[in-house]
Amino acid sequence: MNRIAACLLTTVLLSSCQQREVKKRAIDDLSSLKSEFLNKVSSSNIEEGPFDFNYSYRTVFFSKEIISFFGELTVHDRLPHGWKQYEGKTFYKSNGHWREVQLDDLFHSENQKEFLKTFCEKSLRSNLMSYFSGDNPLHTTLEDEDLSTFVIDSHHLIIIFQPYSVAGCTDGPFVVKIPFTTLQNCWKNPPLAYSMLTQAIDSGVYIASWDYA
Repeated sequence: MNRIAACLLTTVLLSSCQQREVKKRAIDDLSSLKSEFLNKVSSSNIEEGPFDFNYSYRTVFFSKEIISFFGELTVHDRLPHGWKQYEGKTFYKSNGHWREVQLDDLFHSENQKEFLKTFCEKSLRSNLMSYFSGDNPLHTTLEDEDLSTFVIDSHHLIIIFQPYSVAGCTDGPFVVKIPFTTLQNCWKNPPLAYSMLTQAIDSGVYIASWDYA
């Protein structure tokens, strides 16, 4: 292995280890993450800059009864390069109060969870850029922690995977889109959030936008 290839491999391995650590962090506590960023920058070398801490938060679906947000945190605080983490938050209004929807609320039975996992694994195997593709894939099954981040638009449940969990750190998040028409066969008794989403879509009074492919 030549020196350039060895350096590239080392960079990938370091980034992968760093991302595994990042997956455990909570974006909700932005103040702590910002303080950590400032502390690391203050102890870094000049040649490691420029430094960056950027967080964006936008609506993917918006109605008076249900809202879905997508967040993206990008941090560059040291070499070899920065790291990213994605966030999905979906809320529905119940008795005048907003309540957050977890993926377990939508897929609570073992059969439903297995359906979700199998659908995502099959989709990932068909994507040549994922760790699941090819004759000798790096991964063959998803971990439970890989299936936690999601948003909804007007047509899909969108599962969002953290960088390096199922693929490299490509431009934009790596996702699997599950059409609501497919989920109808899984949800014999649709969750309340889905019923409210259906009502909002049928009314036509909503805004939906997912910018990524």
